Amino acid sequence: MKNLREEQGFALVLTLVVTALLVAVAVEFIHGVYVDTSLQRNFVNLQQASLMAESGAKGGIALLRSLRQGGNATALLQSLERPLELEDEKGKVSVTIEEENGKLNLNAVSEFHDQARRRLLRLQGLPEGISDAVADWTDADQEPRPDGAEAPYYQALSAPYLPRDGRIETFGELGLVWGLSPALVQGLSPYATVYGTDWSIDINAAPLQVLMTLHDDMTEELARAVVERRRQKPFASIGELTTVPGMDRIANSPGMQLGVKGSTYRLVSRATVGEAVRIIEAVVGLDGMQPTYLYWREY
Repeated sequence: MKNLREEQGFALVLTLVVTALLVAVAVEFIHGVYVDTSLQRNFVNLQQASLMAESGAKGGIALLRSLRQGGNATALLQSLERPLELEDEKGKVSVTIEEENGKLNLNAVSEFHDQARRRLLRLQGLPEGISDAVADWTDADQEPRPDGAEAPYYQALSAPYLPRDGRIETFGELGLVWGLSPALVQGLSPYATVYGTDWSIDINAAPLQVLMTLHDDMTEELARAVVERRRQKPFASIGELTTVPGMDRIANSPGMQLGVKGSTYRLVSRATVGEAVRIIEAVVGLDGMQPTYLYWREY
């Protein structure tokens, strides 16, 4: 009888072990199916988000071209003030547009731009000497400015490299310049650019901080008055700046490089499908018959 009970107990334990193993196998199988399904679904969502982000960027470019060709300056400026958004059952896309001509071009070579850059750096709480470092990065000579750096400095780094000694190609390249970390470069991106060949600053699109860099006498109050005036009616000529009280002397200062229309734009298209997100950054020139892509990045 004792042997019978022992056999029955062993059979019960064996049954429990086998059941536990079967449950574990079933759970692992279900988990594997779930993971495979999730990966497949996420892959499809990423592909759809990528297509939506590209469509958003190209749709934004088409809108800009249409507004420019139609001469609708007011609608063009309004497209810069708020994101373009579209949502359907598959996902949503948001496109923000910035006019690069409303920013300070760091490739520009003139006394006006040098002083404007220094004012911008002061406004951002950064050393003015960074302007010298940027100028040394772009010029072809090997004579460092008082607060700049040329090839010997960069070659002495632990991971040495050479300065561009020419036009800055991408905004991210600024992170290689002495005194500019990637975080500082990101902070300057709303107010500075390296794209386009027209160095005139578009007063219809310039942010408040850029307007404040145009002249030593350009106060925040004056800059806000310019912003308010262009919201009511975009400036059709630089001469119209004198209609803003207090702007007559500044607008007529020698060496000013200002404009009232842009041609280079940055678009950031962000698409979301499920939990998948794809972003496209593009910089495009719209002066010619067809768009000229100066920068394109997807991540």
